[in-house]
Amino acid sequence: MNSVPRTRSRRLLSSAAIGTLVFTIAACGGGGSGDGGDTVVIGYTGPLSGGGAAYGENVKIGLEMAVDDLNDDGVEVDGKPVTLELKSLDDKYAPSTAASNAQRLADQDKAPVVVSPNAGAIKAIQQINSGRSNFLISAYTSDPAIVQSDNPLTMMIPPNFESYAAEFTETGMKHGGKKLALLGTQSEYGQQWTKSITDAWKEAGGSVGGDNSVDYATVSDFAGPVSKALADKPDAIFVGGPSQPTALIMEEARKQGFEGSFLVMDQAKLDEMATVAKIDNLTNSVGVLPVSEYEDPGTKDFIDEFADKAGDKKVPTSETALNYQGIAIIAKAMEVSGSTDDPEKIRASISDALPEVDDKYKVNGFPDEITDQGHLLNPNLEATYLDDDGEYTKVPIDQVSDAK
Repeated sequence: MNSVPRTRSRRLLSSAAIGTLVFTIAACGGGGSGDGGDTVVIGYTGPLSGGGAAYGENVKIGLEMAVDDLNDDGVEVDGKPVTLELKSLDDKYAPSTAASNAQRLADQDKAPVVVSPNAGAIKAIQQINSGRSNFLISAYTSDPAIVQSDNPLTMMIPPNFESYAAEFTETGMKHGGKKLALLGTQSEYGQQWTKSITDAWKEAGGSVGGDNSVDYATVSDFAGPVSKALADKPDAIFVGGPSQPTALIMEEARKQGFEGSFLVMDQAKLDEMATVAKIDNLTNSVGVLPVSEYEDPGTKDFIDEFADKAGDKKVPTSETALNYQGIAIIAKAMEVSGSTDDPEKIRASISDALPEVDDKYKVNGFPDEITDQGHLLNPNLEATYLDDDGEYTKVPIDQVSDAK
């Protein structure tokens, strides 16, 4: 049997002792901020690969920016400095994976808050977040079912998508006509949007063709679905899903001779679509207002900071900006509640925290209240109309109730 030289043996023992000491320090909380404070994990589960990767990355950038800025500014809870740390897990848009990720972040990483940007995933996570593993869901979805579930530990960030239907219909008819074609996405969320816009369109006296929704996970050649939708000779087309494929569908419709208006669901962003399609093919459209068109106190600096982080070729979207705001609200709620590990206290303190958030974090229509059901409400919600000259005109939106 080979023996270890005595000098090498001493080195190995010394290294083992140091390793044990480091492990012991970490186990006793030595992984904190180093100045007597705590490190608090903000969890994120979202699509970071596959067809939804660009969308998931947009969310992640907003979270990273918020964590960096808040740590630079300093977060203090119950008299102690707190360092925020973002931990991200890929769920590939699969609700079951998202729920497993959220459970892991709450149990292993002790995350008091988990961010999810997918309605189906959020619904799955709501089955586990108020019970054995208590944590607050920061929910980036405009599906009203999220707050209609009466989950006590949910904060819904974007406006209820049903708020857009009536104004989108009025604007689409004004700039197109009364015959609508449907080319949305086949996801559960997309089908809810399709129903909402169909109901509003018919109520306004319009007619609606067949549902030609696209499964973006399996379809990449959009000529066929577009040709089928245009066979009914529509005056307007409802489109939506991730920005990139939605832009290609609109471009294909223009190539096939469509001259009417587009109604663009809130997942797709007109300015982001303009990075993959010619702006001329996207005009005569109503959709959500681009971040660059907001005039909140922190909008300009946010856009500049985003460019430094993501590059000039990428545009900041509302999922980036609204999640940036969302983490700032949660951090302030921790300060107001005096707790980083009690989700109930954090959630209960959001209302009092909203007016205390620094202006630099107000970038995309900052909310002034949170409803009893957990929905953040922007008092001055606006959409936009992109005209034939490529100019944006703001369109006021009346918000509908989240009640069932």
